[in-house]
Amino acid sequence: MIVCKVCGTENPDGTQYCESCGVELTPEATQAPAPEPVVTQTAAPEPVVTETPAPTPAETQPAPEAAPTEPTPATPAASAFRPGQLIFKRFGALTTDTIPLQGPRLVVGRFDASTGPVEIDLTGVAGAENISRRHAELFFDGVWKVRDLGSTNGVFIKRAGEDAYSPRLVEPSEIKDGDELAFGNVILVFKEG
Repeated sequence: MIVCKVCGTENPDGTQYCESCGVELTPEATQAPAPEPVVTQTAAPEPVVTETPAPTPAETQPAPEAAPTEPTPATPAASAFRPGQLIFKRFGALTTDTIPLQGPRLVVGRFDASTGPVEIDLTGVAGAENISRRHAELFFDGVWKVRDLGSTNGVFIKRAGEDAYSPRLVEPSEIKDGDELAFGNVILVFKEG
């Protein structure tokens, strides 16, 4: 007889599987199960306390003073506001019409009585019919950047020295001296300073 160690059923000699529970009757299955290990807890070791020796008189002396240095002249912070300007470009040529950028955040658009004024109002400019009320924002964040405010006709940049405009802006983008900005079909050239 082979006794199943899982369910305790007596099976005839030569049986491969227990007739009651179906477990394979191998020499391991017919042996007594191994006793479970006993886990005992031990106390954590005591911390070792060491004493630091008292400082010697030489160690308690104050450190010698460093030689005085000449004050460094103050330099303006890299993120200090720098004004800029936009110059209108018509028929491929720069004009004398400019817009000063004197504030750190300026909204470009058209005045509308329901939404109120904007800092850079392009009402009355050729192509203004393609400018949204709140078309874009120019802002200074260490460098000048432009962001589309969900305009209908988009904001595009043509980098200085390039021949084509970028795809429509979907996130804020840095602008540099000489870059062309197209708000709809109104083109302005950015100049620093």
